[in-house]
Amino acid sequence: MGNKLKEVTYLTVKDLKSHEIILPGKYSSTFENMAKKLSINFDDDNVVLRELNQDIDYVNKIVEKTNDNLTTLHKSTNDAQTAIKNKDENSLKAINEELAKMQEQINTLQKQLFSDPLTGAFNRKWFSDQYLFEENFKNNGFIAFLDLNKFKIINDNYGHLVGDQVLKYLVKFLKKEFDYPGIDIVRYAGDEFIILIDEEKTTIFNIDNIVKEAQIKLSNQKLKSAKIKELQFSFSYGLTPFKRGDHVENILDIVDELMYKNKETCK
Repeated sequence: MGNKLKEVTYLTVKDLKSHEIILPGKYSSTFENMAKKLSINFDDDNVVLRELNQDIDYVNKIVEKTNDNLTTLHKSTNDAQTAIKNKDENSLKAINEELAKMQEQINTLQKQLFSDPLTGAFNRKWFSDQYLFEENFKNNGFIAFLDLNKFKIINDNYGHLVGDQVLKYLVKFLKKEFDYPGIDIVRYAGDEFIILIDEEKTTIFNIDNIVKEAQIKLSNQKLKSAKIKELQFSFSYGLTPFKRGDHVENILDIVDELMYKNKETCK
């Protein structure tokens, strides 16, 4: 539900961006309309609050650990200055080992900061930091926008726990199918994902064929579990190139439209 709230918020802001003045009533009605379009029910306030609190707790833990590392770094710096002054080699060695451990912790925190906690895919912050500068693309490349077909039906029929497993499986599948240099998987919102192809780093030329093959391969797979005899699911996608300096919203609008055209062929 937390991801759905983020998705509705994003679409609401996107729709109202052209308005010079936005009154509370206008925002509220637009938000409600977006929720209805996505068939999202926010009546269960407890579920909404729990999901949002989980996101907040996740971020707070990262902030807390980062502050702990900063405190350790400050202390180590002071200790190092004293050890250098006293020519204490044993203390310097211990400080160096402590800093090496802290570097590992920082690398872990950085990975958590840029990762979706459910699927392990990169998150939108990573996308923004790595690919964009002031909402414009930094380099040339390709972007594929993926949306799971009839994901709401999966959640309704089998429950959100199964829905979460489907999302995890999808990312695992995509990482395996697109295991090439310069290609990364991003969870954009809910059941929407982005495949980013850095033109300078990639070694493949016909990305459209690879995405199409992955789409067909996934749709033909049959997943089983202790509770489910057989489950099949698929995705629709849009693919378009982008150039350095292209505005991200313009590119997302293009690839989103292409994805919906592709979805029509999957019905």
